[in-house]
Amino acid sequence: MNAPEYVFLITNLAGERRFASIVAKRLESLGALTHGDRRATETRDLSQFNFDNKYGREALQLTLNAVKGDDFPLVPPPADYQGDFFKDVYNAAVGIGLLKDIENMGLRLTFHLPKQNVSMAKFLNRILGLPVDLQNRLFRYFTDTLDAIISREKRLGRYDAGIQDLGTGGEVVKRIRTVTFMQKHAIGTAPVELHTFHVERGISWSQVLAKIAKLAKSDYAFYVSRSLLNNHHSVRLVVAVEPAASKETERKSDRLFFVYKPNTGLQFKKERLADLEMMNRKVGVEEAEVIWKNMFDAFLNTCAHEYWKGSCATRKVGFHCEVGMTRRTYYVLAGSVLGVWGKIEEVLKNLYFRMQVIRLKTEDNLKVIGLFMPRNYVEPLIEAFSESAEDVNYAHFIA
Repeated sequence: MNAPEYVFLITNLAGERRFASIVAKRLESLGALTHGDRRATETRDLSQFNFDNKYGREALQLTLNAVKGDDFPLVPPPADYQGDFFKDVYNAAVGIGLLKDIENMGLRLTFHLPKQNVSMAKFLNRILGLPVDLQNRLFRYFTDTLDAIISREKRLGRYDAGIQDLGTGGEVVKRIRTVTFMQKHAIGTAPVELHTFHVERGISWSQVLAKIAKLAKSDYAFYVSRSLLNNHHSVRLVVAVEPAASKETERKSDRLFFVYKPNTGLQFKKERLADLEMMNRKVGVEEAEVIWKNMFDAFLNTCAHEYWKGSCATRKVGFHCEVGMTRRTYYVLAGSVLGVWGKIEEVLKNLYFRMQVIRLKTEDNLKVIGLFMPRNYVEPLIEAFSESAEDVNYAHFIA
């Protein structure tokens, strides 16, 4: 017996995705198995047609803001578009009622429909009134924005996809310790493993030097904050999204740059040079090196609250805070977890905690999938598992 296979037969007209979106959302709400693995990218995966979720709504809002000029675009407009993409979309959007112009004291102000009315269904329905080429390009811009948002959430570990992946997005995952409990069951014994991992996302000075060695001097620079916070400057490396030679007609202040920080590595949002220079000043390699090394070393053991404000409210009450830290610690429970589920519930009974499945790939190519466990409950879990385990083994690894 095989699971049913769902196939959509639709044209490549962007507006017709509305019908596919409605069907996909309805199937998912009914509990239909529309895909087996959320990492799948095949066309049979109907989840790719369901845009009516929190990420889709955020992407729609950012798309409308970019068209209106209220916010800097999250992703660049189509490079091969002949004309002013945002201006053409704006004029067309006014014509189909997606945007409204009103006169207010002689100044033209643009308002999108109230937030509660900017539904995904209405957006997909209204764009059917656009010329085909502009319709498809606007929809492509929307999906590019959605992809950028999802990439950001995955990199920050906030993407709600059932399974969180670590070690596949540029992070370095190192195994620190594994505690193995041999638990007895009806027909023998089975291992339950509690792993400790360090996930490093920062960029060291040696990695910075290796990166800039491959770049032209006109395509990168170091910037330091103009003001001090808790007697500290912040530093960042900016790298041009496109080489200067390929953008000769673009104003220097409008060039887009990738931003790297010592403690968190590559930032999600690209920035314009004009925006960078408002709060920062350009410095040489020697000055940047000192601040970079200080920040990288400090954030190995210090959270952003302590570094920038001098104290952390979370740490004051006895909890661990890893906000802004270069290295994060993850505790992952793997193996025959169902056999000890009662003990897990007993230990975590007073904790409001949403269970998260984590899939890791370490630097030595070890793959582990399991449940994320809160830091403050690791020792109680070890005690609970040890009581019923026939054997407990501790293995430590060099970080």
